Amino acid sequence: MPKMRGTNPELCYTASGSIFNATESISTSMASRGIRFVWWLVVLAGLFGGVLYYRSRERAIVAVRTFRVERQDIHAGVVTNGKAEPIVYQDARAEIEGEVSQVLVREGDSARRGQKLAELNQRQIASEIESARASLADADNEVRLLRQGGTTLELQEWRAQRAAAQREREQAAKLVAENERLVERGAIARVELEQSRQRLTRAETDLALLDQKLTRRYGPDEITRAEARVQATRAALELAQARLRSTAVLSPLDGIVYSVAARPGDYVRNGDLLARIGDVGRIRVRVFVDEPDLGRVSAGQPVLLRWEGLSGREWRGEVEHLPAEIKELESRRVGEVTCTLDNPQRELLPNMNLDVEILTESRSKALVVPREAVMETGRADAARHVFVVQNGMLARRPVETGIVSATRIEIRSGLEEGEEVALPGEQPLQEGMRVEAEVSG
Repeated sequence: MPKMRGTNPELCYTASGSIFNATESISTSMASRGIRFVWWLVVLAGLFGGVLYYRSRERAIVAVRTFRVERQDIHAGVVTNGKAEPIVYQDARAEIEGEVSQVLVREGDSARRGQKLAELNQRQIASEIESARASLADADNEVRLLRQGGTTLELQEWRAQRAAAQREREQAAKLVAENERLVERGAIARVELEQSRQRLTRAETDLALLDQKLTRRYGPDEITRAEARVQATRAALELAQARLRSTAVLSPLDGIVYSVAARPGDYVRNGDLLARIGDVGRIRVRVFVDEPDLGRVSAGQPVLLRWEGLSGREWRGEVEHLPAEIKELESRRVGEVTCTLDNPQRELLPNMNLDVEILTESRSKALVVPREAVMETGRADAARHVFVVQNGMLARRPVETGIVSATRIEIRSGLEEGEEVALPGEQPLQEGMRVEAEVSG
């Protein structure tokens, strides 16, 4: 390049600066236009992606569980719990005071009327019986001796004395007769006659006393008192024997032993409960109904009873009596509703906890769907609705409902038998959603 001579340096500097400034302005303008272009490109891409998303969503087919509307018997009720108890039962109680020596039954055992359930210690009562028997023997012997006048030895001695007294009287009587003749003839003095008469009087008196000893030694009062002692000792013996019988605790009726309150070694008093026996062929169930539900319950309503111990087994009864008061049951306020039912297999036992459902409403052959198929928007005035599958798409359908059970709900209007309704899943159901039905019922 030819060298420029005579060039002004300041002029060259100024020219160079102007050229730089112009170049910078052009670069800034071009950068601003590039940013705006990229921004518009992003917006257009987002709009295009959204359109593609919604179109792909419209074309997507969602698998949903469905239920075909059908007719079933449906009922609503009060679900709660209850406890079984026998209608006929009796307590076996201690009739005497003492120590329990043995218990012969366990809870749940069958018992027959008169069967021994338990036994109390007999040692002390056995000693009392022996003592009473000895006292009764002594009293009986005393009465016998009183009635016969004395012991055998005494009677023998008194009989010998009477025989001697009898002979003395006969001799005295002969002497009196002889002296009377002698006095008439004047052979003896009258004083001898009087002496013989006095001897006869003494002999007759002695004979009379001995006769009294032999026939009635003791007076009526003494015999009466002795007989009273016999009765008292006999009563004491009978009481001891009754107490001995009472040591055996017997079943008062045929039934099931559903409570045993005593154990060997326990000391019990008269009247203490030892066991409880009930006839469980017919059972009563006390149903605990929460206070807000009591207004739906009335006498005669069917009652379904279930027990966890027998899965699938169900018993039926009916409401017999409504509660007369509200009671506190732990944290609940309940009324006790009673129902009775036959229990021929004796599967329900006293004090068993049962699941109970009182049927307050029922309808046969009603249109039903699962409870989860019926939805609400959440507003108080909003109608309930379902999603019906029509031509592979969901259509929102308002419905009028009726009885609600634990798993089903009655449809009074809005659906026809055989129609297919969608059930909620992981993806929310929407109007117009394309679905593939998987019928579950």
